[in-house]
Amino acid sequence: MISLCKVIEGNKDDNYRKACHNMVAASEKWGFFKLIDHGVKFEIIENMKNMCNDLFDLPMEKKMKGGRLNGLPLGYSATNPDYGKNWTTDGLGLPSDFFSKNFKEEKEATMIRVNRYPKCPLPKKCLGLGSHSDPPTLTILLQDDEVGGLQVLRPIDDQWVGIRPVSNSFVINIGDTLESVVHRAVVNKEKSRLSAAYFLSPSSKVTIESPPQLIPPISSNAKMYKPFTWGDFRKELLS
Repeated sequence: MISLCKVIEGNKDDNYRKACHNMVAASEKWGFFKLIDHGVKFEIIENMKNMCNDLFDLPMEKKMKGGRLNGLPLGYSATNPDYGKNWTTDGLGLPSDFFSKNFKEEKEATMIRVNRYPKCPLPKKCLGLGSHSDPPTLTILLQDDEVGGLQVLRPIDDQWVGIRPVSNSFVINIGDTLESVVHRAVVNKEKSRLSAAYFLSPSSKVTIESPPQLIPPISSNAKMYKPFTWGDFRKELLS
């Protein structure tokens, strides 16, 4: 669990650098971490949960009336400053715009998905969402405060580890474009579970490759992965 209070303050002191380092270390070891002290008001989070539950409670015919423009999800505007956009680069020692320059004002770059998993009489025989990894660059997940269900496959021993819900926190996980971790959602027989995931992806034409600053100068063949564009990667996933 990592506090964002020093990152929000913007003073790049030792506490700021420690927070950035901890986020990078957690990303490398687990691919997941929790954020607290993130600056998003509790009332906003609770209002979102209530609105999501209201949506799921609507009759199906009303849900189907929600229109989309050219097959794309509806758009939203930002309400918080981009105080966290440089933690990855600062933690890795890269130029501050190394990642952010690839995320422009493009409709295809981001989306949000809301799930509600109903309670299940046979939870050991069912999954809310099967084993998978997230293709984009970064996922910001809002979990249900009361009901757990998110599990991560621990890389060192292939054991499933539950991520315990913490009130007023977000779960961050690294997507496939940065090398992801397999995870899943399980159900329970007592309560339904709500989650909302925000997926951040680069622009389609952006080339994704290992930063040369992070590759040891051993040989010219030190790269493990060939460069690719997000558009080509997405087409490969859907083919």
